[in-house]
Amino acid sequence: MSDSLPARAYFLACDPGGGPISRRSNAALLVRAAAVTDLVLRGNLRDQRGHAEPTDAAPTGDLLLDDLLADVRAHSPASWRASLRRGKNDTLQSLETQLSAAGLLEEGSSAVLHRRVFLPSDPTRVRDAHAQLDHALTAPLSEVDAPTAALAALAAASGAGMSRSDARHHADRLAELEKLAGPVVPALRKAVAGRRAARIAAFSGGSGG
Repeated sequence: MSDSLPARAYFLACDPGGGPISRRSNAALLVRAAAVTDLVLRGNLRDQRGHAEPTDAAPTGDLLLDDLLADVRAHSPASWRASLRRGKNDTLQSLETQLSAAGLLEEGSSAVLHRRVFLPSDPTRVRDAHAQLDHALTAPLSEVDAPTAALAALAAASGAGMSRSDARHHADRLAELEKLAGPVVPALRKAVAGRRAARIAAFSGGSGG
């Protein structure tokens, strides 16, 4: 579980200094997209005319992934984008519960409002996630496996774990990595763009424009 793609994505979204995840809504989309992508790479989901279709492959044995697979199956047929947006916060919370139970996260409180946050118990996992990202962006493409390529492409699309400036700087390489990542990355990009447009519309409406 700690080496699953959603777990790796979670640690990538954490503050590099060992702090909690930032931009929680973006991180939730990243984790959900990483979990869906993990199922694609394992052969439990496939693309069927732009929809996420469960296959007859055996369950993964990972509670988070198998719960997500059951959710996709229950709502099939559904577009990849709908599969990402539905239940993303529940997926994030479930992952935090699992990582905490495994001793990989510990509870703390935020400096502002003293809200409960989760901190990596071992900052090495955060450093490892960023090292994997650097490897995906700089190593020969033949040396980058599909999960690591997906991690980089999803981070860029979600806005969690990679800055926009870095994503622009590595745009050509990310386009190559996306080819290895499966059908989820374009859907994630659309989901993030949709959220951004909704926020802009809400702000414009609230300002009386």
